[in-house]
Amino acid sequence: MKLDFVRGHMGGNLIILLHGDQVPVGRELETAVKLMGANYLYAHEAGILYATGKPGQIEVKIAEPTVPCFISACGGFTQVLGAALVETDLGDLFGLSKAASPANVVLHTDCGPTSLSINFENGKAKKIRTNMECFVTECYEHGVGKMTINELEVLRAGKFLVINADIFRKVYPFADFNSWNGKTREALLNIQHQFMSETGEIEPNVAVYDWNPERKGNMRVVFPHYVQDEFFEPSCGTGSVALGLAVLAAGELEQISAGENGWHSLDIESGGGIELGGPDLTTLEMKIENNQAVSAVFSHSRVEITSVGEARF
Repeated sequence: MKLDFVRGHMGGNLIILLHGDQVPVGRELETAVKLMGANYLYAHEAGILYATGKPGQIEVKIAEPTVPCFISACGGFTQVLGAALVETDLGDLFGLSKAASPANVVLHTDCGPTSLSINFENGKAKKIRTNMECFVTECYEHGVGKMTINELEVLRAGKFLVINADIFRKVYPFADFNSWNGKTREALLNIQHQFMSETGEIEPNVAVYDWNPERKGNMRVVFPHYVQDEFFEPSCGTGSVALGLAVLAAGELEQISAGENGWHSLDIESGGGIELGGPDLTTLEMKIENNQAVSAVFSHSRVEITSVGEARF
């Protein structure tokens, strides 16, 4: 089998993009998971792209390897795809107009329509804004709010377990979110398993954050989705949205001043490695009405296309 691919990352969140018309029908998940393996392209998620016949509109299926399964949304995928559409021939393949910046795209995901606004210059993406409104709705449908697990107060934001690192350290003083020692991993796994058991969520999704930024952010985060298999995402778009919803529900967003028309903006330090925080910034903008988010848009400071080629297996 030969498959064309584009590979890139968002702050270390590794993504591969595949042409849907080249993927064997009925073997989409199997093929994507195999390509995400360490012996092939290695990635955290894969996006399979299908033409809709409408310029600038793309149907997508997003696969992740831990369960494995197709997932409803992936912010890192949208950011890498946005860059690929203006920096590779994918834009021409899917009828994207690059007559002027920004270029606009609508993705048809399992979550719902997801729009991208891609600012570019001289054939290079400068900033990609992803509207995650459908994911916000999905999170509230699953549930958003506080929980107590193993005497630890945590937050739920849809399918995400969200943990304040400072609160975690009070219950588990040995916790180290830089080295991720064995005791830290064991404690987190126990909480994660209990969270999934109580909520019925089957995807391992975790965000660990604090309000101790080291650079220009308001807060910092890492996404140790499945430490048992070393599955860390240094950056995560859906995780950043879930984090925003969680801190809003916890009343922690009050320290961030509101902008115009009910929009709040958070700069979140993430990316680069498995440690809490990072060298990059994820900017999350949320529109809040009656103490609940009704829309969320995010962008990331470092999105790169790293390779374009043909996979054979």
